[in-house]
Amino acid sequence: MVLDDTYTLFKVDRDTVFKPFDCADDDLNDFLLNKSIEYAKENLATTFVIENADITVAYYSIFNDSVNTQQIDFASKSAGLRFLKNLVSHPKRHLTNYPAIKIGRLAVTNAIQRSGLGKIIVNSIIDYAIGVNEECACKIITVDAYAQSLEFYEKLGFKYFSDSDINNDTRQMYLNLTPIITASIENPEV
Repeated sequence: MVLDDTYTLFKVDRDTVFKPFDCADDDLNDFLLNKSIEYAKENLATTFVIENADITVAYYSIFNDSVNTQQIDFASKSAGLRFLKNLVSHPKRHLTNYPAIKIGRLAVTNAIQRSGLGKIIVNSIIDYAIGVNEECACKIITVDAYAQSLEFYEKLGFKYFSDSDINNDTRQMYLNLTPIITASIENPEV
């Protein structure tokens, strides 16, 4: 899918009027249509909407997060050490909190799901997170992924924090930005 000038992207504010939206998930529909404005007013989440002339085709919400490694139920101590080794250089492994951006919600209208728009949105969030590092540090992107979205996030490189939530409705996942930032520095034309 290519986003062209028939689509509009904007940030939800107190004056936003939504076009029709249905992603076939009542919770995600409800958040956009009934809660996103209040979240914006309270500075709890920033929601962006993509629409065309007729409908809202997608939206996503992001907010600041922090990954506390002491609260992660790693399968073993060695799994925790591997996580930290991949995340930061040795002298910084004593930290317990690492700065992150959380994808609070991401939904695409039912009519165009599996069109590639979700991937475009996540890639734009990654680009944003990398860009924000010049102003405020961000090491990780996190998401509490619905069970039906796990494969989507896996394909985009997200990993599970642990297996303790394997049977839950949502699973905590993360994307370490360090390899992406390193690759963009080493290959700036990519």
